[in-house]
Amino acid sequence: MQIPLHSYDLIDLLDELHPEVIYDPAQSKEEFLLRQGERRLILRLKALREVEQMEHRAR
Repeated sequence: MQIPLHSYDLIDLLDELHPEVIYDPAQSKEEFLLRQGERRLILRLKALREVEQMEHRAR
């Protein structure tokens, strides 16, 4: 896998690699929490990117 050079492309790649997580009682709770935290981070990055793009368009 090639790592993207632009942060927007990296965010999109992470979004693809770490989809939304649904709790499965048969799965380790620690693994679920880790994956859920990764997903929250990706969603936060996407929100910040959206704000940055809106600010850039307003200039």
